[in-house]
Order: sequence, then structure tokens, then C-alpha cells
Amino acid sequence: MRIPSSAVITVACVMSCAFSILAAAEKSASVAEPSKEPSSHLNESAEESVPREFLGFADVSVFRGVIDDPDGYVNLRKHKRADAPVVTKVKASEIFQFKKKEGDDWCQVKLKSGVSGWMHYSRIKLFFNKDDLPEKSEKGVEIDEQAREHGVNYYDVTQAAARGDKEALKTFLNLEADGAAAEEHEGVMSVVLHLIGDDAFAKFLREQTRGFCDQVILAGDLSYPFKADEYFRQHFPKTTKILSPDYDQLIRDYTRAIKSDPEDSQAYRDRGIAEYEKDDWHRALADLDRAIELNPKDDRAYWKRGSVHVEKEEYDSAVTDLQKAIEISGRYTAAYYIDLGTCQLYNRKPREAIAASLKALELTPHNAVLINTNLAHGYLFDNQFEKAKAIYLENKDARLRDSGQTFSSEVLDDFKQFREAGLTHPDMEKIEALLNGKTESPDHSERTRNSVPTATPETKDSDKQ
Repeated sequence: MRIPSSAVITVACVMSCAFSILAAAEKSASVAEPSKEPSSHLNESAEESVPREFLGFADVSVFRGVIDDPDGYVNLRKHKRADAPVVTKVKASEIFQFKKKEGDDWCQVKLKSGVSGWMHYSRIKLFFNKDDLPEKSEKGVEIDEQAREHGVNYYDVTQAAARGDKEALKTFLNLEADGAAAEEHEGVMSVVLHLIGDDAFAKFLREQTRGFCDQVILAGDLSYPFKADEYFRQHFPKTTKILSPDYDQLIRDYTRAIKSDPEDSQAYRDRGIAEYEKDDWHRALADLDRAIELNPKDDRAYWKRGSVHVEKEEYDSAVTDLQKAIEISGRYTAAYYIDLGTCQLYNRKPREAIAASLKALELTPHNAVLINTNLAHGYLFDNQFEKAKAIYLENKDARLRDSGQTFSSEVLDDFKQFREAGLTHPDMEKIEALLNGKTESPDHSERTRNSVPTATPETKDSDKQ
């Protein structure tokens, strides 16, 4: 069985740590908040009547956006529905402020004129300008310090990358960082990607090796507050096509590379990964074995071989490979700990799952919602019900960044997969009752409300929303 999504951390551009632009804003207001240039044109003091339905957005962060529509305009609506009266038309060149509440398909939009209304999220593309790039800094800034250790001037390479300089962009995407530096870099990556744009970034990627492209993943952290898959399909279609490859074609490409150089360990590894994605466990295992034989220091090969062992329910072998990947790695460690935690759950070792999850949480606290699924499961299976319940209840309304799925629905999906694997615990039913808003059994009588929202179908509207 494939490792549940609760145990998979998306690795963006050769980095183990992901974070949202919102998180970055806590360190640098230039990322998530309007920069001085566009903000100076927004009429913050304009008198207007604020509809009652806006009040729920009071604590939601403000982002900047522009419309992205082939017709060059989108209707701003009076209410959150496609047939609501049109307040005004928003043109492609207009920069506006918007707020998006989690789980809501409509965004509150405020134009520079002070006019407010509602726009469907699918019409909005994040807006950044050069002012959102980091300024030159004094010593002590973590990302600068870590970049210098690799012989990189972070300010210079970032400025050049944003201009589309190919060598600078390659250096920028390959820059390794951890901790707070990784968080800061992730926010800057979103700015750089949007400044470059889909056409130029796709052209750059076409000139790179397949192995390089395989390491560039468009995570939800680069599109926050939007879901990554929808956002990049809509606003970066050319880039998405390159980074969401045809695995059959990839296997053919790597096979040619292996014929050209039978000692190419990376080609074996990448072919094994493609075979893994196609659920071809036998061939994937053979290729990953060969990749490790040729290069025993390839942590990704151990990681993916561990994933294959999980699918084959060979959990002891999977644990060994994931621990080896952690030992070798200096980049993807958080991802490896998350997968190790899941593997230990299936291996019936909840205390080891707890330890791995706590380590992952220490390395990437901004991914707490994702990691807390495994952590709560570990406490549950280790008969620490109160600890498990506290985590489940604390996170039940949260959403996972990459998928947009609620924590509650993710937990319920995990429980289903656990049962299919023969992994059960009598308290699972109590947690399901809590997350579904039902009353607990008498010994756990706390009543909770339903936390799983009803999905709103994506609006398709011929008159531009």
C-alpha cells in the first residue's frame, strides 16, 4: 500500500522544508503584505459600507493579486455567488488586495479605488514586484549566512534569478538551507517564480536535465493561500506540463541514458522512481538496488527504496532504508522522518512513530498540521488516548497546505487505510465520533461540532464570475 499522504512532505526545489507566504510574513512583511509601491495607491481610508459577510474575514491575511483571464477582465460581484449583481469589472492591469478564507471559494477583493466585492479564487493570480525581493542585509540573517557557507551571495543570486539569469536561477533553486533559513528561502522562491512568469520559467526548465526538473516541485507553499495543483494548472500551465511528466516517457528516457552509460547511478535511481510512481514494485526495487550499488551515498535512492518496501509491506526493510537516508542526508531529512513515522505505525511500533514525528516537528514546525496526523496516530496506538485526543481536537479544523484537505478528513482516510492493513485500535471509533461531530461514549463524553466542511463545487460562469 502507498504511504498515506499524511506521511508525505512535498520537497520543493531540492529543499526539505516548506512554508507558506503567510508564515514568511511573520519574518518579512514584504512577502505577504502589500509592498510600499502598490499600497500607496490603495485607498485605505475610503468610506464604504462593509457587508456583514465580510466580518468573517477580519483575521485573514491580506494578499495582492491580479486577474488571470483570457478575456482580460473579471466581474467583481456584490455577493459570493456567480449570479450576484456586478459591482464593477476588474481589468487585467489592476492590482488589488484580497483575502481568502480557508475552505471558501470566494475571495474578498478591494480595489485601489476602495471599491470592494467578491471574486472566485480561480480568477486570481498572486502579484509580486521587485520590492518583494529581500534587501541586502547585515551579517546575522540566517539565509545569508547559510548561503555564504556554500559560496553564494544570496542577495546577488536572488536578484539575478528574478531577472531570469539561467545560471543564477539554477544556483537559486539548488540552494540548500534548513531551519528558519529554509522558511525564508521558500517565501522568496514564490516571489522569484511569479516575477519570472510561466513562459520564461518553462523555457528555462526545458533546457535542464530531467533529473533537475524532477527535483522542482510546485508545492502549496509557493501558491499560498491557494491549492497548488489547481493554482499552477491555471496560472502556470506550461511549467506544470513539464513538472508533471509522462512516467512511461520518463522510463524510456532513463533507459536510453542507462544504455549510453551503464554506470549512471542517477539514471537508475530516477527510472526506479518513475517505476515506483507506476506501481511497478519489482522493477523499481531492482533499479533502486542498482542505484545504491553504484552510489551508496544516494539518500534519495534509499528513501524511495524504503517507499517500495512499504508498498510490499516489508516494514523492517523500509525502516532500515529510511534510517539510512536520514543518516546520509543533509537536505530532505524532515521528509524522511515523516515517512519513517508512518512506516513505524504500519510496523506496529507506535513509540518509534512518535519519536520520528516529534523529530520532524522539530525540523519543520511550519508543517505541524501534516506531522500531527502521524503524531496523534502514534499516541493513539500507544494507548495514550488523552494525548492523542488533544492533538486530534486541536487540529480538526485545520487544512493541509499541499492538498487543501482538512485534517479531519485526512485522519479518517488514514483510519480506513489502517484497517485495510489490519491495523486497528478500539479508540479509533471514539476519534471518528469526535471528528464527525458525534457524541462520545460515556467514558469520553465531550461533545464536538462537525468540523468537516461541505465542499463547494468550483463555479463555472460564462459571464466571468
